[in-house]
Amino acid sequence: MFWNRKKFVAAPPYMGSAFDCAVRYCEQHETVTHRTDSEIHIQLDGHTVCIYRNQDDGWLTARAPFDKPPIGTLNAAYADHADLQFKNLTLILDLEQTGNVARYSQLMRHQGNPEMQVRNMLSTYDHFFHGRDSRIYPVEELKFGCNGRFFNTASDALFYYMENIRKSRTVEVASGYISYDTAGACALVGRTELSHEFTIRYAFSDFEKLLHDNQSALTPHYFAAAYRKAPLHTASYCFRNGISELAISGTLTAGTEARPIFTATLAALYQVMLDSTERIKMNPGLLTGKQQLQSEEESILQAKQFQGDRTGGVEFLRNA
Repeated sequence: MFWNRKKFVAAPPYMGSAFDCAVRYCEQHETVTHRTDSEIHIQLDGHTVCIYRNQDDGWLTARAPFDKPPIGTLNAAYADHADLQFKNLTLILDLEQTGNVARYSQLMRHQGNPEMQVRNMLSTYDHFFHGRDSRIYPVEELKFGCNGRFFNTASDALFYYMENIRKSRTVEVASGYISYDTAGACALVGRTELSHEFTIRYAFSDFEKLLHDNQSALTPHYFAAAYRKAPLHTASYCFRNGISELAISGTLTAGTEARPIFTATLAALYQVMLDSTERIKMNPGLLTGKQQLQSEEESILQAKQFQGDRTGGVEFLRNA
């Protein structure tokens, strides 16, 4: 009967070190090949995942090299890379001069079950490298809270957060997402395939005119150039039609009260969006082809000068 149903009670939020939690979990459950005070290497059937201590130790961060040989022209290779990034938003796929790197950057702080967050991360890498879902835990074990309400999927919890806590105006409802007005910018909250994942994306048309004028314009110094900045919790990519996106993803663990995670994650993404908009304004040559950037590293270096001081920050986003 209904009075016998177990009431959902959120687990105490984790406020410790994300890296230390990952070390404890991996030494008990994974194959560890290397460990220092700042990083630990995990072996995943021929692939090495390096979990490292982030400057903000509330974020669980990792990186792993991946191979994707160029196909056809350089322009096509970068467009193919953008398609790959869009299909794997839980990872951030960087093309660096030293090699391709798949990074993971998720907020561990406030999780109800931080050990499962480490398992989420390794599941993401395992699926990316091997196409396996064996580490993903059963849907029936998942339940997330948001301001006293409970939900079976992270996406539904995020919809509730945007509409009832953030009180953002709904712009569009589609089969794969709901878009909301966030202080004048349209955020797309996706319906994800996995119950514990959520995504937020902002779309731009910055490179559309450039590609319309020059079909060969999508080169390494334009790909992701406008939206790269430390601490790199966000993924950015440019589609074949010149439309680009800035995205952030997140995961929840069973029993988590999601409200502070949603607030911090949205604030991190929105700050990058504000800084990136200011960067485009200060560097209009990025959109015309007159300003050349030779790598993502150079783009990140240029973006470091925009850290919120010129854009006013996102304090209003941290109050929800």
